[in-house]
Amino acid sequence: MEAAGWQVQQALAQSEQKYRRLFAHSRDGIYISTLQGDYIDANPAWVNMLGYSSREELVVKNISKDIYQDRCQRPGPEQREKPFEAKFKRKDGASIWVEVSSRVMYKEDRAAYYQGIVRDISNRKKYERRLRHASFHDQLTGLYNRAYFEEELDRLDKLRQLPLSIIIGDVNCLKLTNDAFGHHCGDQLLKKAARVLKQACRKEDMIARWGGDEFAVLLPQTSAQAAAEATTRMKERARKYEVGHIPLSISVGRATKSKKGQCIQEVIREA
Repeated sequence: MEAAGWQVQQALAQSEQKYRRLFAHSRDGIYISTLQGDYIDANPAWVNMLGYSSREELVVKNISKDIYQDRCQRPGPEQREKPFEAKFKRKDGASIWVEVSSRVMYKEDRAAYYQGIVRDISNRKKYERRLRHASFHDQLTGLYNRAYFEEELDRLDKLRQLPLSIIIGDVNCLKLTNDAFGHHCGDQLLKKAARVLKQACRKEDMIARWGGDEFAVLLPQTSAQAAAEATTRMKERARKYEVGHIPLSISVGRATKSKKGQCIQEVIREA
């Protein structure tokens, strides 16, 4: 029995030693904390990830108050069955996105503390933002693309957004410009047209490149008169631009949905 007991103690000691090596040398952050957010322990990777100079400097912080960018992002014990993402604050005030895999540890059938593994996913988040931006934006002009326009059309085609005005514009003589002076010159015209639309519209208006030489603008809570004023601004601003002695000219049409029963596609066709 004594030999068996000694073997159990040896196995436990080896397991503890292995855990301590993993804790110390892991590239991911590892922490142990109370349910209230006070640190019990933190490994070097987690200290470095948050920009602190030592474990002692970090563990006096409260996770909810000092580490989470928004303390409402910190889930309770019943919400930690799956990994979750959150934005954390570094010591220098910068923010990082992390993925947390956290276990609730129990004592006598009661939640006692958390053990967590944390991975910095800031680069992944940047890539996802770039990917999302590319999927909804026109690469040449930086405006939204048609797919995003149609999504927004569905979202804004609601009673509370009425009157909803739509402006459709196209760059005149783009094909002739491309044929005579090259596509680079035509691209510059499109970029200038995009700038004109941004200058003539409000921040809440949604501007998209609709097609090759066409643009579309959604103007929520905008009357027909206000939309007419916007088209006038577009034309006036366009006259100030030219590309290689080629004047920028934009043809624009507009229409307004003012009643619930109107079909939004008919309004687009009218514009």
